[in-house]
Amino acid sequence: MPKRVAVLVLIGIVAAGCSPESAAPPATLGPGAESSVAAVEQLHVYLVSGDFQEASALAIPKHAALASLAEGATFGQVADALENGDTDVAANFWSGFAQGVGESFVGEVLIEDAGTQSEDDETFHFVAVTPAGGVDQRFVTQDVSGHRVDLFASFGSAIAERMISPVEILITSATPDATLIIRELQLVVDSLTVAASDENTSPEAVQSILQLLELITRVG
Repeated sequence: MPKRVAVLVLIGIVAAGCSPESAAPPATLGPGAESSVAAVEQLHVYLVSGDFQEASALAIPKHAALASLAEGATFGQVADALENGDTDVAANFWSGFAQGVGESFVGEVLIEDAGTQSEDDETFHFVAVTPAGGVDQRFVTQDVSGHRVDLFASFGSAIAERMISPVEILITSATPDATLIIRELQLVVDSLTVAASDENTSPEAVQSILQLLELITRVG
């Protein structure tokens, strides 16, 4: 099974838990990790123990809220999570991730530094995760008050296709919620560019990412 296929399979489960519709009042964002490897190691510990609320701090803020567009969250729901915090949305994301990958990540894994990539003024840190059994995965972190997982750089190949339609609607809307969401989406352009550069990303997924990027940057 290709390296990225497992991610494509699990995102259907992951993103289903991303909608902010039933989220409780947002929790306080915890600290990031000291390094990219430490972030993924901490995430692994939290997911093994089922502590998804603690794991939420290891996602870059607002990424989970934006990713919920892929599963039909309303613009009002997404905007609310962007403005008031999306830690509960991120906790749901990691809960679904843990259910989707099973032993591939929640079991025994080898976690190693895999270098960096720069886009504009941003540095993206790659972490290779090799499970005892299952499919290798690549996580990407950024230093955002400590290292946190970049959901779009890590999983953009799996969610881009389903974000295209809602973003097409966004760019034709003139509401304050749509304006806010578009502004935040423009901040993940570099992350999506990194996702598209992954040599293990299928040509079809790359095309979806590039189409999403074109939409986001059209109104930039």
